[in-house]
Amino acid sequence: MIVGVGVDLLSITRIQSIVSRGTRYSQRFARRILCERELTEYQLCTIDVLRIGFLANRWCLKEAIYKAAYPHQVLQWNDVCIYKNGPKPLADIQWNNELANSQVHVSLSHDNDLLIGYAIIEKP
Repeated sequence: MIVGVGVDLLSITRIQSIVSRGTRYSQRFARRILCERELTEYQLCTIDVLRIGFLANRWCLKEAIYKAAYPHQVLQWNDVCIYKNGPKPLADIQWNNELANSQVHVSLSHDNDLLIGYAIIEKP
């Protein structure tokens, strides 16, 4: 059964402006929105283009997941961890009792400065 569908549209320029403010500011932003696993991977990004893409992808997919989960669960940033295992992004989520054992299907696409993320939450 589909519990929720979420979508988020992001202008990558928003994330670019955060990263362009400097390492201290972008690191604080990254610590706020990324789980430990993501933060470790983010710190391996050595150039701004990679950092911008990394943060933008995570922000967009997490926002889509939050929208799909609401009102069944109000997620916090660290409740969701986005990672890749092959060509598609995947998400690990700390579900509450209502959504326990649910699966999330995510998709991400971009064109120029726009990034769009979709999430579908499915309960067995």
